[in-house]
Amino acid sequence: MRLSLVILCVLMCSVATRRLYVCRAPFTPPANETCEKKNKVFTYDWTIDAEDKCYEVECCACTGTYNIWSNKDDCNNLCIS
Repeated sequence: MRLSLVILCVLMCSVATRRLYVCRAPFTPPANETCEKKNKVFTYDWTIDAEDKCYEVECCACTGTYNIWSNKDDCNNLCIS
């Protein structure tokens, strides 16, 4: 019992320090967005068959989603599918 509790604690602590996110669906900005300056962000797409699974998207107000990242490195390192 204690051994399983220790193993569970170690697993939870290792995942908590890494802060991995399950990024299932890529972010798709609304088609009818109109603004003068769009923000460039990255989104993770698990269906891409490559090591780099992030690509750039542009949006006016990039809010309301969990799968947007300010840079490609964070996107690839923190997302899991």
